[in-house]
Amino acid sequence: MSAQDISVYSPSNGEWREQLGDIWYVNRKSGNSPGVTRDAQHLVTEEQFEVTEIPGAMSKMGWHRAAALLRKWFAYSPKNQAMNTTQKRNGLNADWATGAYPDDRFDMGTIKLDWVLSYPRTQAGFNKLQKSGYLNAGTAESLVNAVYPYRDRRRIDTLELVDGNVHALHNRFQFQLFRIDTTALEKAEQFFGAMLHHGKPDDLAGALGGFAMYAAVAEARFVPAFIGGIDVEITKVAIYIKNPYSFFDDSREGGSQYLGHWNKDGICLVPEGYVAQRENWGSWSNYVIKPEGPYGRTFWPVHNSDFRRWQDTHNAGGDMVLFSDCRVVKIDPIKFRVKK
Repeated sequence: MSAQDISVYSPSNGEWREQLGDIWYVNRKSGNSPGVTRDAQHLVTEEQFEVTEIPGAMSKMGWHRAAALLRKWFAYSPKNQAMNTTQKRNGLNADWATGAYPDDRFDMGTIKLDWVLSYPRTQAGFNKLQKSGYLNAGTAESLVNAVYPYRDRRRIDTLELVDGNVHALHNRFQFQLFRIDTTALEKAEQFFGAMLHHGKPDDLAGALGGFAMYAAVAEARFVPAFIGGIDVEITKVAIYIKNPYSFFDDSREGGSQYLGHWNKDGICLVPEGYVAQRENWGSWSNYVIKPEGPYGRTFWPVHNSDFRRWQDTHNAGGDMVLFSDCRVVKIDPIKFRVKK
């Protein structure tokens, strides 16, 4: 068997893309021609679809980060599941006894902040988290608690204190956030909005669904005051993404969250899915669709509950908490006084 390089073109993100391919010369009885043994019956057969085929479909659509995250989720064994909102947000195991998720369930490498900010809808949150008025709203107690242990110093660089670990930074110094497409309804609206305006949903929606952008103290300065206190100035913040990656369903948001109709080629979205979720109609979409007619492709409905069934069947699949890298920005100082 031998190979020869050749330029080939394949569809990606709605465009034809050139890439390098191989010509393989294979010695077999049928040669290099397609098989002719099947009759026409398979044209109308609804070929079964497995949820483990979704990452491959995502890759075909150009959702490369979404595919990478879902492959990682499938590969984890034994399973761990968040069974309520608190566990999902904080990365806690379902039985509580074992505490936090295993270390490798805190992914701090897949999501890059620059990539997130390349999507225009994320800019508003990033800009808000650089404005002292927004940062300071309702956060006085969190700020005092974060910096008080260091009141005897002149200055702290929090990333130095945590050795650059964004997870530790979040736990110790986070004080403000901005939510982006966070609830199931907002996720659905984002999916369908992207489809209407751009012809398809995007990799950001596929990878993160809803998420939040966070601000943590990056630099604080301390100056002794004349009357029994210490003046604090927060001069820099670190901005980053944190997002729980889980297939937990919140019962307050309708039935199991609809994730689109899928096959090996990609996703097909049904507008009634958004309407049903919004009106709390529950798991409405338990049927396959053939948008191209009876001789076209079959798309299968996928919900959060399908991934839970897969976890229970295989004792695999790992809920995660995702962190991006962070960007440190200078702000107009937030000033307050603490006791000595």
